[in-house]
Amino acid sequence: MTLFKQLALVISFISIVILSSVMYINYTSARKDMIKNLYQTTVNNITTLADNLSAAADDTALLTTTIDVAFDSGYYKKIRFVSNNNAFVYEQVDHDVIENVPAWFINLTDIHLKSVHSDITSGWRTIGEVEVIGDTTVIYQVLYTMFVQLLTLFIILSVLSYIILSILLHFVLKPLKDIQKQAEAIMKNEFVIQKKEPYTTEFKNVVKGMNSMVLKVEEIFNKANEAAQRNRELLYNDPVTKLYNRRYLMLKLPDFIKLENSINGGTLLFIAFSSIEIINKLIGKQNTDILLQTFSKHIQVLTSHYDERILARVNQTEFTLVLCNCEAEEAKDIAREINTLFDNLLLENKINNPQLTMSLGLYRYRPDITLGELLTRTDNALAKAKADEKDNIYLYQESENKNSMGKEQWRSILDDAIKHNYFKLKFWSMLDYKHSTVKHKIMTFTIDDNQKKKYLYGDFIAPAISLGLVRKIYIVALKNLLTLEQNELTNSLCCVRLPNEFLKDQEAFKELSSLLEKEIRSIKFTLSFEVSDSFASNNIRLLKAFVNMFYSYNITFGLNSFTGDSTDFSYLKELNPKFIKADVSFLLDQSKESMSALYVITDSLGIEIIANFVKTQEELEALAKIQIYQVQGPITDSIEIIES
Repeated sequence: MTLFKQLALVISFISIVILSSVMYINYTSARKDMIKNLYQTTVNNITTLADNLSAAADDTALLTTTIDVAFDSGYYKKIRFVSNNNAFVYEQVDHDVIENVPAWFINLTDIHLKSVHSDITSGWRTIGEVEVIGDTTVIYQVLYTMFVQLLTLFIILSVLSYIILSILLHFVLKPLKDIQKQAEAIMKNEFVIQKKEPYTTEFKNVVKGMNSMVLKVEEIFNKANEAAQRNRELLYNDPVTKLYNRRYLMLKLPDFIKLENSINGGTLLFIAFSSIEIINKLIGKQNTDILLQTFSKHIQVLTSHYDERILARVNQTEFTLVLCNCEAEEAKDIAREINTLFDNLLLENKINNPQLTMSLGLYRYRPDITLGELLTRTDNALAKAKADEKDNIYLYQESENKNSMGKEQWRSILDDAIKHNYFKLKFWSMLDYKHSTVKHKIMTFTIDDNQKKKYLYGDFIAPAISLGLVRKIYIVALKNLLTLEQNELTNSLCCVRLPNEFLKDQEAFKELSSLLEKEIRSIKFTLSFEVSDSFASNNIRLLKAFVNMFYSYNITFGLNSFTGDSTDFSYLKELNPKFIKADVSFLLDQSKESMSALYVITDSLGIEIIANFVKTQEELEALAKIQIYQVQGPITDSIEIIES
């Protein structure tokens, strides 16, 4: 029960007791006075009645008539005359029902008046005795009217008291509601400060304490955020151009060439100067740095329309440019513009030296290429560009695989799979290897109609993205997850990765929300979703709508492919993920200072760190040294699971 209700009940009870007591005292006092007055009136009236009866003492008929007249006056409930020798007894009693007074009230009130006696004399002779009881009808009627009025007043006062009480408690306890909201925000790892302090001293002290705690945690987060960015810059940025360095490029490239991230592959460009020392000698190191910075900024502007790209300075004389989904002719146009840019910069700096040249090697890669093949073939393209005396740009492009299927073939396969629901779900484990327990299961799925060829997720996801069928495919797969019996997920957590294209689809939010609304309450497991970290940091507003929907259904949320690309980790506060998944190569590449800063950030927000793509025992041992025990990847197949 809330404090508001408790206080309302207590104060209401006290108010009711006070009002009831006042009403009871008034009622009983009025009843007592009325009975007393009626008795006194009866005493006064019996004298007159006795005189009238004395005058008719010798005439029985007159005596009876006198009693009837007195009784009909309405002052008496009962008149009884008894002669001395009991020879004559006459009695009148009012048995009429009291009008306008309910029987229950009469029974509850139960007024009893004492009878009044008086001797009837004739001269010095006593002829009999008269007994009278006053008529209580008026008392009942007056008391009932008073009771109704008091009850009505009681109800009105109670309602008014409750309304006034509610208004007062609302204003008095409003700071407490703000404190509750602040506490709930802290539980969600959100930093909320109450700017307006309440007037109540006790509440004011609580608010000050809460604000102090929040500010302290936020200060810790901000310092860790700054430290993480400084360490990240030292690790992954070229000090002159502020571009990414070779270290970062080698960490990020595998993610860039994944099928779901690179629909049609892309183009990799190696850009090499023949010598930096020549420029240094001609214009000085400081001006050379400015030239390189200008060169880098112009390339970034030139390629800004590519959502997925990397520009890195891998050494003093070489730059690498990765452009996802960039076709060969587009890449050649960009290479020519880079070439022109370089020539213009030389002219602006009045540099004219035939030994100073630039070469560009381009490789148009497909999404099924390995990292080694990618680098080797691009390096060969650069070597041919350097060897060509006529043209300093060389594009290496392989012919299409004759065995690969075209768009229409894939469209037919995918449409058929969606129509007939050929999607088969599979699950692989994320483990806490320190305790050898499964933390959650990650869902993937294949296309399998039990007759034709089976297609793995990696086979069809790129064509699905290209054909705009990701939303339809995932809705069918998620419907299978939520509606079909999944025995291996009972009482466990299932995690589903949502591709960027699904999140970008305007209809995806509505369809997913509708599906969850209909099916989420019937599942026997806990559900979680995860999205790409780079997508999250660049699409906070879009993703926030999904995250709010997830939390409304008690669904957790996490980030994968975490590489700390963002220049500010505040987006983690806003999105409040339950976990982040980072490649083992990224985690093991971090300096001690970087990991410390990352731990402070994640700990302050209640975020778990999970290592992905863990393959060897050596990697497990290295992760243990940095206190990371939650892993997923091929290594999980070799870890013995302790069933809970």
